[in-house]
Amino acid sequence: MATESEKPTMSHSTPWEVRVQDRPGSSVEEVNREPDWEANHSHRIGFVNRDDRRPGLTHPREEYAEEIEEARKQLEEMRSKVDMGELVNFRDIIQSQRDFHIKYPEERPLGWRYVLNTTEDWVKNKEQWPANMQQHQKQEQDLAKTKTKQQDKRETGGGKCPQAGQAVLRESMPEFEWRADNNLKEKHQEARHIDRATSESRGKERGHEGGKEQTGSPNVHFTPQELSLLHSLEHEKDVVSQLKQNDGKGKSPQTHNRSSIAIDEQDQYTPDNWLPRCPDLIRIGGKHPMNAEPPLSRLFDGGLITPNELHYVRNHGPVPRLMWEFHKLDIEYGGRKLSLSMNELKNRYRESVINIPITMACTGNRRKELNLIRKSKGLNNGAATVGTAYWKGPLLRDVLISAGVPKAFARRKNLKTRGMRHWVNFAGADMPSEGPYETSIPFDYVMDPANDVILAMEMNDLPLPADYGYPVRVMIPGYIGGRCVKWLRRVWISSEENKSYYHTWDNRLMPSFVTEKDGRFAEALFHNPSTACYENNLNSVIAKPAQGETLALSDIKSGKSYRIAGFAYDGGGREVQRVEVSLDGGENWLHATREFPNSPLRHGNKFWAWIHWHLDVDISHLVRAKSITVRAFNASKTTQPEKPTWNLLGMMNNSWYIVKPEIITSVGQGPAISFRHPTEAGPTAGGWMKPSMEVLMQEAKHQGGAPEKQFTRGEIEKHNKYEDCWLVIDNKVYDATSVLNWHPGGRAAILAHAGKCHQETTNEFVSIHDDLAWKKLHECILGRVTDKTAKFIRESAEAAAKEEAEQSQDQKNLALQRRRWVPVKLINRRQVSPDTNTYTFRLPEGKAVLGLGTCQHLQIGFHLRDKMLIRQYTPTRPLLPAQDSQGHGDEFSEKHDHKPPKHHVHTGAHRHQDKQRASRQSEVTEEATNCSLMDGQSGTFDLTVKTYFPSPSQPGGALSNILDCLPLGSEVEIRGPTGDIIYHGNGHFSIEGRDRHFSRVSLVLGGSGITPGYALMARILMTPGDRTEIRVVDANRTEQDILLKQELDNLEKKSGGQMKICHVLSQAGESWEGERGKVDAGMLKRSLFKPARDNVALLCGPPGLIQGVVLPALIGWGYIEDQSLFGF
Repeated sequence: MATESEKPTMSHSTPWEVRVQDRPGSSVEEVNREPDWEANHSHRIGFVNRDDRRPGLTHPREEYAEEIEEARKQLEEMRSKVDMGELVNFRDIIQSQRDFHIKYPEERPLGWRYVLNTTEDWVKNKEQWPANMQQHQKQEQDLAKTKTKQQDKRETGGGKCPQAGQAVLRESMPEFEWRADNNLKEKHQEARHIDRATSESRGKERGHEGGKEQTGSPNVHFTPQELSLLHSLEHEKDVVSQLKQNDGKGKSPQTHNRSSIAIDEQDQYTPDNWLPRCPDLIRIGGKHPMNAEPPLSRLFDGGLITPNELHYVRNHGPVPRLMWEFHKLDIEYGGRKLSLSMNELKNRYRESVINIPITMACTGNRRKELNLIRKSKGLNNGAATVGTAYWKGPLLRDVLISAGVPKAFARRKNLKTRGMRHWVNFAGADMPSEGPYETSIPFDYVMDPANDVILAMEMNDLPLPADYGYPVRVMIPGYIGGRCVKWLRRVWISSEENKSYYHTWDNRLMPSFVTEKDGRFAEALFHNPSTACYENNLNSVIAKPAQGETLALSDIKSGKSYRIAGFAYDGGGREVQRVEVSLDGGENWLHATREFPNSPLRHGNKFWAWIHWHLDVDISHLVRAKSITVRAFNASKTTQPEKPTWNLLGMMNNSWYIVKPEIITSVGQGPAISFRHPTEAGPTAGGWMKPSMEVLMQEAKHQGGAPEKQFTRGEIEKHNKYEDCWLVIDNKVYDATSVLNWHPGGRAAILAHAGKCHQETTNEFVSIHDDLAWKKLHECILGRVTDKTAKFIRESAEAAAKEEAEQSQDQKNLALQRRRWVPVKLINRRQVSPDTNTYTFRLPEGKAVLGLGTCQHLQIGFHLRDKMLIRQYTPTRPLLPAQDSQGHGDEFSEKHDHKPPKHHVHTGAHRHQDKQRASRQSEVTEEATNCSLMDGQSGTFDLTVKTYFPSPSQPGGALSNILDCLPLGSEVEIRGPTGDIIYHGNGHFSIEGRDRHFSRVSLVLGGSGITPGYALMARILMTPGDRTEIRVVDANRTEQDILLKQELDNLEKKSGGQMKICHVLSQAGESWEGERGKVDAGMLKRSLFKPARDNVALLCGPPGLIQGVVLPALIGWGYIEDQSLFGF
């Protein structure tokens, strides 16, 4: 695709010839049959509509295939340019990378985003632009001078200690060496609740009275509690005997799979910045990679089939962004390879497709209980890293057979292979820190059709969400999640187990005496096939009562019941045949009622899905209970162990699950009973289990001293790059730069916190890492933060928690969200000047109010490969706040008939856009031009952005060029509002949460910094009765650089002297009649209000102008920071 510099030119040496091939016109019949078109009637079956779609028709396979091939060639051409060392900019890259999700959304997960496959750092800093070469030469010269000075100091005897900036190699040792060196009772069934009306009714039917039933013997009668149990068992017998087979052809009953497509701010600086995730998921492994589980109550309330967004996530690294059109699955056997596109995999094996409910659990489920005994090498999983969904796809055995793989090796004539064990190996497309994620399972297990091993392409009847393996993963019913490889790219057969890192060193159950991953014992056991985890083990969990749930003692009445409930599961297709609950610590057990998903049986005896269970108890017994304990039994009549067994990786904990009641008293509420689970997922310390003495002693060691050197917040924030990465943990400062190349969680997990002074870094590190990690961290120590920085970290954490708690439902209904990125669609682009455009974006459906206060900003985000590209803007429309629920709001002043100027449509730089969009663009332009300036009236907003085009010496602005090239209909992300200054009208401001009033406002603005000032000017001058006076200094280089000049001139002209603006140009042309030169103290005094109690100065512009000139000048004049002087 040609860029601006590659526009074709007309040469006089080229003959201007026109050649037209003769074509027949439409037939008479076709002319007569043509519909009577109307301007607004483009939506007709078979004809291209305004969105470039043919309603009612699927896409022709040939046309789709041609587009895929063309896009592939464009990518190859771009890669070739890069390999040849050609300089490419953002315009080149975005025009060569097609994304099909706008035109072909069918095969995409909900919330799919376009991602530009590059990084801002590579384009701007790593490419050999002339400007970069000059900077590199200067850096090399500075480094050489520094080395010379250090050498001189060493020669004079001053070099015994490390110099500032000099790397220090600190002693390390294997973990096993380091550890060696640092050597009155009731009958229990009486608790069962009795529905007395039902009991009496059944008694009459069966010929007994008084709640007792004869058993056939004249001397034996059942108590009401025993009758209740008997009726429950009889009912369950009928249910189990009538369970239906699942033929694999049904649909998932779960339809509430995605409630939001917003992106969490925690992902914005990671490679996962393009992924929408449920905000309710608890991140147990820090920001990145994503490892999360839902709150236990939410998981249970989701039902027997888990909604997609509430299913747990277990990632080892960034989620690969695989395109349906380009991704292929390779099946390898005997030197041959079958390479399947996603369309081929979906369509070729239709007869083999099944859709069945499968429970998948993480081997680390309930690991936090083990971590409180002794820290394992795993995350703090709660009890909800498990879920059940319908998974749909073809049987893997049928795909393997089609690739020439034999159905069995045992019966083959080849003596070399007969009797040998074989393995099916899987490799994902992700690249975690320790290499490709690979594993293997026994060949015979895969080839047994009764094991239902599938290549899943759908989850609950939707394309796989990216976190769950899009576009294809292997699903092995009854197996642990770690064997169900996501983002599958390769399957092959071998005569030995997979030898990759993740197959060898993960998902293993070690004996308790193994306490590290190196050393001879660990080496022997991690390579022992018997330690590998394959099938899930038997487990059961209590979900109700929930953690922290309370029952007021005053509400407890005789005969009232409470339903204890939870879930249970097992591996290998084994049925969970019994669930029991104890209220007295395990001395007596009550039988619970099981609940199965619809048609849970496969092949007569396979149960791939969990069960829910419940037990109704008399509430008076619940109050007196020592604890609430659950255990389950499987088809082998095996049950769970009473106590947990610690192991190095924290795997397969399935001990009794215990909830403990305690009496609490709250002011004004009276006494109540509160329930506490053993743990809460992640760093939260809310369960009844407490750290063991061993864990407490380890934590005490971590609080060791730090060097006396102190670092300010300003200094720490400078070290936020891959080449220079500092972390603040527990108010200590660490240089983690050298760790980035080998960190087990990947470098993104660290870089997300680089240079940041916030509590989140400490919380994440403490919740994830063991004592060896603390030791390695201490090797990186530099010093500690200053007292002021420590106070800032503490108070910021408190403020964030308070803000989260106080967020109202009204705020959640606005388009802008403070903690989440929301997609908005680009619907129009208008050229304001040769290098400036006004972009119109449509807000999400059902959220017509942007929700931005006057003077506040929003952030625009665009997805790049390593992180989100983020820039801050102030919209130039809307300019007035939304009306409240009673219809009250600011009205237009009749004297200010302010309308946006009409601009011509800019098309010259956008030849890559389809011509069919032109009519739609014209309609949208007229709509945007005439819409209201009040928030909420049109469901759209405008940004006016200057494009910093590339030149031969530099690549130009990142986001401004991307916006200039972005096809209409594409999406960007917005988040906000940001900014601590809000104008409410009539001189009233909120600044950093404090109410202030100013009658006269001075503005000093530079370049694109004009937009927040413009929003304030427009709000004041368009609000009837607002007499706040305004003085403005607007600094730019040239007249063409002045943004919104026409709008500013109109405001000043119609203000009647209420507003005066001084434009100053540093490179003014001969015709310029305004101020010339650079802003100085004298110019500010001539143009602005002098310091006074009721006057304020607000600033926004480039650092050289604001920090270098304006701030010192205004402070010297008498303005006071944080009182009468603020920055937007």
